[in-house]
This record gives sequence, C-alpha cells and structure tokens, in this order.
Amino acid sequence: MRAAYKYLTSLLFLGIVIQVGMAGVGAFNAIDKAGKDHSITKKQIENGFDPHGLFGTIVLALILLVAILAFAAKVDPTMKRIAMGLVVLGVLQVVFAWLGTKSAPAGFLHGINALAIFGASAVLAHRAWTQQRAGGGTQPGETAPVQ
Repeated sequence: MRAAYKYLTSLLFLGIVIQVGMAGVGAFNAIDKAGKDHSITKKQIENGFDPHGLFGTIVLALILLVAILAFAAKVDPTMKRIAMGLVVLGVLQVVFAWLGTKSAPAGFLHGINALAIFGASAVLAHRAWTQQRAGGGTQPGETAPVQ
C-alpha cells in the first residue's frame, strides 16, 4: 500500500506540473488568436483554457485519491495532514477559479493557491520517497541510509 502511495504522490506532482503548463497553453492561445485578426471572443479564450479545466478535474481526483491512500497506507500523521491540506487547497482552487471568472483580480488567488498546491504536493512526494518506515526499518527494496 505504501508503494502505491509513493507512486501516486509522484503522479499527482507530475499532474500539477502539467496543469500549470496547460494554463500557459490557454494564455498563449489567447495571445495567438488575438494576434491573427486583432479580435478574440470570450468563447475562443474559454476554449483555450478547456484543457486546463479538464486536467484540473483529473488533478482534483488525484488529490482525493492521495488523501484516501494516506490513511489506508498508514503514513505518518504529518503526511496525512498535508494530504488533507491538499484537499482543502483543491476545493479552494475551484472556488478561486470561479471567483476569477467573476472578477479578474480575484483570479490572483487562483494562481497563488496553485503555488501552495504545487509546494504541498512536492513535499508530500518527497517525503513519501525519502521517509523511513516507523520504527526505523527500511521498506522492501530500500537500503538503509549511510551514517
């Protein structure tokens, strides 16, 4: 179960990196469309961000799976708290995205929260791969750290 948890945290981190890239695609798609005929519709901008929105749904699902697996894999309490914090950040991300569609300055929160999600998922993945099992033993296939 812990091995699945390690790989899932890495998959989540990779998904977040891709998600950030998809936001860039959406932004530059708008610039590209505007550059051709100097007019761009709201629908064209929304279409450019569709992959970002779709992949965001996948990332949210991964966040939920990581949180569930954190408890099933019996990881340490700090990792469980970080996983649950990611769930909260994921919900906030949806709220901030919605607020950003109502008021562009509110979209600032969406970007800042994305950084928090990125950082928390990076810490979680790193700890999943480097933390020793409780009791000081190593996991199967690991070597003990050199002292």
